[in-house]
Amino acid sequence: MARKTSSLSWLLLLSLAFTLLLGHSTSQNDRKAYIVYMGQRQMDEISTSSLHTSMLQEVIGSNVGPKSLLYSYRRSFSGFAAELTEQEAQKMAGMNGVVSVFPSKKKKLLTTRSWDFIGFSQKVRRRRPVESNIIIGMLDSGIWPESKSFSDKGFGPPPKKWKGTCQASINFTCNNKIIGARYYRSSGVFDKNNFKSPRDSSGHGTHTASTAAGNLVSMASQLGYGLGTARGGVPSARIAVYKICWNSDTSSCDDADILKAFDDAIADGVDIISLSVGGKEPLQYFEDVNAIGAFHAMQNGILTSMAAGNEGPDPGTVTNVAPWSLSVAASTIDRKFFTQVQLGNKNVYEGISINTFDLKNKQYPIIYGGDAPNTRKGFKSSSSRYCRNNSLNQDLVKGKIVLCDMRTTGAGAFLAGAVGTVMQGKTHQDFAASHPLPPSYLRLEDGSKVYSYINSTRGATATIHKSKEGKDRFAPYIASFSSRGPSVVTRNILQPDLAAPGVHILAAWSPISPISKVQATPMSAKKNYEAEFAYGAGNINPLKALNPGLIYDIHALDYIKFLCGEGYNTKLLHLVAGNNSSCSRSRATKGAVFDLNYPSFAIFLLSFKSFSQVYHRTVTNIGSPTSTYKAIVTSTAAGLKIKVNPSVLAFTSLGQKLSFALTIEGTPNKDLVSASLVWDDGKFQFLTPCLSGKVHAVTSNRGDANKPFKIFVGYDPREDLAYEAYIVYMGKRQMDEISTSSLHTSMLQQVIDSNVGPESLLYSYRRSFSGFAVELTEQEAQKMAGMEGVVSVFPSEQKKLHTTRSWDFLGFSQQVPRRPIESDIIIGVLDGGIWPESDSFSDNGFGPPPSKWKGTCQTSSNFTCNNKIIGAKYYSSSGVFVGNDVKSPRDSKGHGTHTASTAAGNLVSGASLLGYGLGTARGGVPSARVAVYKICWTSGCSDADILAAFDDAIADGVDIISLSVGGHRPRNYFNDPIAIGAFHAMRNGILTSNSAGNDGPDFASITNVSPWSLSVAASTIDRKFITQVQLGNKNIYEGISINTFDLKNKQYPIIYGGDAPNTRKGFLSSSSRYCRNNSLDQDLVKGKIVLCDIRTNGVGAFVAGAVGTVMQGQTQQDFAASYPLPASYIHLKDGSTVYSYINSTRGATATIRRSKESTDKFAPYIASFSSRGPNPVTPNILKPDLAAPGVHILAAWSLISPISQVKGDKRLLPYNIISGTSMSCPHATGAVAYIKSFHPTWSPAALKSALMTTAVPMSAKNNPDAEYAYGAGNINPLKALNPGLIYDIGALDYIKFLCGEGYDTKLLHLVTGDNSSCSRATNGTVFDLNYPTFSILLSSSKSFSQVYHRTVTNVGSPMSTYKAIVTNTQVGLKIEVNPSVLAFKSLGQKLPFVLTIKGKTNKSIVSASLVWDDGTFQVRSPIVVAVDDT
Repeated sequence: MARKTSSLSWLLLLSLAFTLLLGHSTSQNDRKAYIVYMGQRQMDEISTSSLHTSMLQEVIGSNVGPKSLLYSYRRSFSGFAAELTEQEAQKMAGMNGVVSVFPSKKKKLLTTRSWDFIGFSQKVRRRRPVESNIIIGMLDSGIWPESKSFSDKGFGPPPKKWKGTCQASINFTCNNKIIGARYYRSSGVFDKNNFKSPRDSSGHGTHTASTAAGNLVSMASQLGYGLGTARGGVPSARIAVYKICWNSDTSSCDDADILKAFDDAIADGVDIISLSVGGKEPLQYFEDVNAIGAFHAMQNGILTSMAAGNEGPDPGTVTNVAPWSLSVAASTIDRKFFTQVQLGNKNVYEGISINTFDLKNKQYPIIYGGDAPNTRKGFKSSSSRYCRNNSLNQDLVKGKIVLCDMRTTGAGAFLAGAVGTVMQGKTHQDFAASHPLPPSYLRLEDGSKVYSYINSTRGATATIHKSKEGKDRFAPYIASFSSRGPSVVTRNILQPDLAAPGVHILAAWSPISPISKVQATPMSAKKNYEAEFAYGAGNINPLKALNPGLIYDIHALDYIKFLCGEGYNTKLLHLVAGNNSSCSRSRATKGAVFDLNYPSFAIFLLSFKSFSQVYHRTVTNIGSPTSTYKAIVTSTAAGLKIKVNPSVLAFTSLGQKLSFALTIEGTPNKDLVSASLVWDDGKFQFLTPCLSGKVHAVTSNRGDANKPFKIFVGYDPREDLAYEAYIVYMGKRQMDEISTSSLHTSMLQQVIDSNVGPESLLYSYRRSFSGFAVELTEQEAQKMAGMEGVVSVFPSEQKKLHTTRSWDFLGFSQQVPRRPIESDIIIGVLDGGIWPESDSFSDNGFGPPPSKWKGTCQTSSNFTCNNKIIGAKYYSSSGVFVGNDVKSPRDSKGHGTHTASTAAGNLVSGASLLGYGLGTARGGVPSARVAVYKICWTSGCSDADILAAFDDAIADGVDIISLSVGGHRPRNYFNDPIAIGAFHAMRNGILTSNSAGNDGPDFASITNVSPWSLSVAASTIDRKFITQVQLGNKNIYEGISINTFDLKNKQYPIIYGGDAPNTRKGFLSSSSRYCRNNSLDQDLVKGKIVLCDIRTNGVGAFVAGAVGTVMQGQTQQDFAASYPLPASYIHLKDGSTVYSYINSTRGATATIRRSKESTDKFAPYIASFSSRGPNPVTPNILKPDLAAPGVHILAAWSLISPISQVKGDKRLLPYNIISGTSMSCPHATGAVAYIKSFHPTWSPAALKSALMTTAVPMSAKNNPDAEYAYGAGNINPLKALNPGLIYDIGALDYIKFLCGEGYDTKLLHLVTGDNSSCSRATNGTVFDLNYPTFSILLSSSKSFSQVYHRTVTNVGSPMSTYKAIVTNTQVGLKIEVNPSVLAFKSLGQKLPFVLTIKGKTNKSIVSASLVWDDGTFQVRSPIVVAVDDT
């Protein structure tokens, strides 16, 4: 009995032990990572960590220690992550101090011209190595070498072709940007304001040089005006400076100096010469130094670009008219400046100026200039009314504003001690200028009212406001001052050649000079009544000019023929050309002006009689090798007939030349008529203006209208000098430099005196051509002109400087105002790490991290930080690393690198995906710093890691958090680590920018929905990719993909996936038709193109050895992707045709062409994948908040991740094009950072409100889900800088909202760490949260009424009155706003209002908008009423 008992006891003990063992084993297997969230941290970090350990010990066992914690969240808030069983998690949830406990789940990366498309563009394709070899010769007033525009940082040594020198001095040195510099002063006279060196004392030369070739300099402005990036057209080019102009009363640029500068520049090896200098009147070509210098430049392959002149708008005033140079008129850009004058009677008049002075609205006495003549110096009212220099009585004017009857520089009023000047007149108001005191130039009508006020009011006063910068919506048009054609030298050559921006141009300046000192875009004759005589061929278009298709080429010999036809003789041209050029009666050597191969057709008639004129032209093909161009004549005027013969030009190779004749005949009935000849091959449109005019319309005071113009060369001799500087021009150099110089001296000795030596020459032009400058009497000059070998002799006259987004306005734009504080902005990027060696993250030019930064860099053997990437950490609570995971912050997938560079990457020109998306890759805030928190790995993005990263990022001192990560489904706010992290970020003044999700277009698929974060949908940009599939029967079908592979049109066998199942691995046709992984039989598929019945990532076909894949389906075709093999996704209808072809054709073949990049004219619209609202957690808060570009975004990439993200794809590239809300999120992040750099004290809600209320409304027609797709609209970062009003929300407001949502006092006390409690007084409904949108989701279509309480804060104009405007109210609904007018008296003032929606609707979603409008700001909030009766 005892033995039986004993056996039973052992059996029971064994059974119990086995049960316990099994039980223990099961509980271990059931353990998984949980997050225990405990709200605001209550103790210091060490104590908090100890608390976490003790709590874990209490639940699991006393033997566990701190190492059992995956994380202790203790820096910014409290909580921890640990591995628990479900029972332990439940026990932990019931413990004191715990807010929530939930599993740490895996989240997926939300991946699918971006800044340019939003108005942040800088899209210029460059060949930087070649551009850096371009040398621009600037003939001007010198340069200020210390300007940032001319820093040589990043430049190598000068090009080998450079032969020039640097005329260095104690105050001037060159560098690798300014590679050469000389100065010329034939008079030997230097005013006290001049530097005897190439240094610029007037500012003009610095300005023109930086406009042509200045570096990119962000945050450039004139005291805040024109704020943005100053840059030249070719920032990588080199500059050679030739100082020919000096700062004097006459702003002198001596002809002698100009020609010597041409001489040196040509010999020095410049590629282009820029000359913004001109004479008082046009001269015959070889009596004009500009034309002479430009001719020899042309002979040496150098184009000279010259200003047309500033004598407009009179006809025939253009002075630089040589056909071998480029004559440029001045067009306006879309920038203008308004300056208001406010009188003591409160009347305000708007004038123009660039007034940077601030009188702070103080009223000053105002006096009329005509009432204050300086009689002591003999001036009368007739002079003082114009406020001329010294004409005003200081005793009467000092401390007052003076009204003047003419537009002046302001010097007269300034010297008299005036506090400001109001000028009135009738001249054009199309350009503003700076003055040495507060000014405004009014129209005569307004000026007369100011004059009447002065005369009728005792103690009349006025003030002049600081200028406002605005947009000129009529731009571009030709400025009034820009000189007009026709050319009075050769009237039948159209001049000017074209126009370029010349009004309100921001560029570098000399710090010692006061600030007051061929492809073209057709322009409108309605805005420019002088038509082509104002703008030539039109406004320049540099990007289009890269590929003009055809060119009209002209060589030196052609110009010689032209000059023969113009009456120049053989002897003279022999000297000019330096060869055996001769003129005869034959057409072989004598060409009419109408036969010069000029890219325009002009004729100047003496009367309105019938005429017929033939033009002979030859065009050279530089477009497509095989191309056919058709002649199209546009805008032919009544009475004229224009014929082109032949009308079709068929080219068979590049470089081929074909000729045609154009005939204009008929009887014009207007002074000026225009048309255009366009050669069009379907790709290139090659436009050439045709012009006819009548001579009497433009003769002005220049002579008899019925006779050819005769140019009289003369000068005004100085009364106290018997000599004048003359230029003796002798054409092409015939001997070496020394012999040429000796010849010049001997000629001078023959004319003047045998004792004179070389020192008597002002210059000997001997390097590029021959001639010299010397002081002569008039008689000596005449004698010199008769000598053998002399082309011309003429006085060296004084020319004046032609002074009056420029590149941005031409399509070269990067127009974004920036502040130095941008470099202090730190963006925390929670993602998959970063590729630190990318050019997008170079720290070149960055200083040390901001002092507020408290983070660290988790360095390793393969990763270091820099002054751009100032911190980096990685998080892996699982400790598991698979695939190509890198155990450091380094990015192995590409996603984190892409998002970081989109938000804050540097400017990297020439970035592309193997030629696609070619341009400048850049972030929204290129100067900002990046802090990297790597939370995503091959296996996903763990909640535990995400929250640990939030914890660190907040404590580290980041300013914005960017998180392109989301869950599979939405969760309650405090069960969601992203919502938790974002809440604590908000409490610390940090806005979190979240991607909306990639589960669209399903209803309520959005996952990141907390009201304290920014939820961003993905919109398209105007970039799309088309990939054609061509079958063996020649049929072509158009699909989408980003296919960089080139099959070179070779046809490959094509097979249907369903016909090639991998039966050895158990796959049937039902699987292989979808080309799933391993489902295809390699023996059947290898070397073929496979047709698949679904859109995949291409892996199945790739692994099976297919040469390409054609996918068919019905899903949206609004985004393309890269694949590991040639691919195209076509519509099901086309796919069915391909399938039929395969089944009906023996030996069916196909090819897949390389993708073509094109424009999506319907953009922007919301991408199909972008997750939709309504908000599944709080349906009455509208989500997403807004949209940003998220489709086809080019950005930086990891060099160990294939661009298709498929293993085996060998394409490892520094930049990639991908799509997803992951891409839209960093755009919004960059926009937030940008606004914060201007408004560093704004709260997260204020930043969010600014973006939402200024967003661009989107079309519900293109987006049937309306606001549930796009929220407030597409972001507009520039407009968001000044939203006018903001809807601010503080932490306490969110607490009230949470009370209203059912969260209790105990929980909220833990979350906030303060005495927050819920009661009737503190409970707030969702409708009272001060959100910048108004939304309601109804359960039925019955009548309803809902009231919303809101408060807006004034951040616009101190004194402003806003009116409520409700737009697009739907039938059946009534929307009321009370009060409907908000009158603000100060900045920061808050005013409340109530909005009520009532009525009913039977539609699933209806939209309206509330706009608060004060005439300057329009603050828009969407109103959404939706019905979900399911």
